[in-house]
Amino acid sequence: MYVIGHRGAAGLAPENTLESIEVAQKYGVDAIEIDIRATSDNRLILCHDHTLLREANTKKQIKDLRLRQIQITITNSGHPIPTLAEALEAAGDTPMVIEGKGPKWAELLAVELLKHQGPAPIVISDNQEELFVFAQQDTGLDTYLITWTRPFEAMYLAKNLGFSGISLNFALYSPLTYWYGRSQKLKMIMSPVNKRWLARLLHFLYPTVAITTDFPDRLVRKPLLTRLSEKSKDSTYTRRSQRRRSNTVRSRKSPKNSKGRQKRD
Repeated sequence: MYVIGHRGAAGLAPENTLESIEVAQKYGVDAIEIDIRATSDNRLILCHDHTLLREANTKKQIKDLRLRQIQITITNSGHPIPTLAEALEAAGDTPMVIEGKGPKWAELLAVELLKHQGPAPIVISDNQEELFVFAQQDTGLDTYLITWTRPFEAMYLAKNLGFSGISLNFALYSPLTYWYGRSQKLKMIMSPVNKRWLARLLHFLYPTVAITTDFPDRLVRKPLLTRLSEKSKDSTYTRRSQRRRSNTVRSRKSPKNSKGRQKRD
């Protein structure tokens, strides 16, 4: 199962923050998804919504704010709103899935990624015009079109616009949509799945589809050697605990036994 941390690890830490990225890495995700928007002075920052209402209780729109104004904003979570450059640096060797939100991000992102030395990111968006502009920048990066409805129409459009893949709500996946996507040689992602049993079922049905999640701790399966090592440590700890309890019991019984012997003597 290829697991992508959604907005970092949005179920475990404040979304689209450096902490959320670090938490996703801690649980060993295969990639990390983030949302980006362009500021009024053409800088890219991490934010899902077009305003800072959820982040800082203000209805000011990202596109109307300068980077400095956003950086000094006091957020509800206490975590600053990072730039794309900061997020890429924090991710290190973990691949990124960058979702472009709103207008005017495509060319800015292409320029920003020219400086990126890490793993090649994937760029996704439901804004097909901006995504097409990015695809024309000759970055060589994979581009995925996002849709929440009409999967066949979206896959047809993605194929004809030269995009690499498609991102669908998990409820839109069926044997037919999966077959059609594969037949069009489109790579596929599904929207956040947060229940372990559902993720396993969907992976069984659609094994080549990457799964995003807010809770990577529920989906990421640790390597066998790691699990065996942890089990061995737990067993050793249990045996030591039992030995200590046994020794404690003996030490408590010992005085009584010695008193008994003294009386009999």
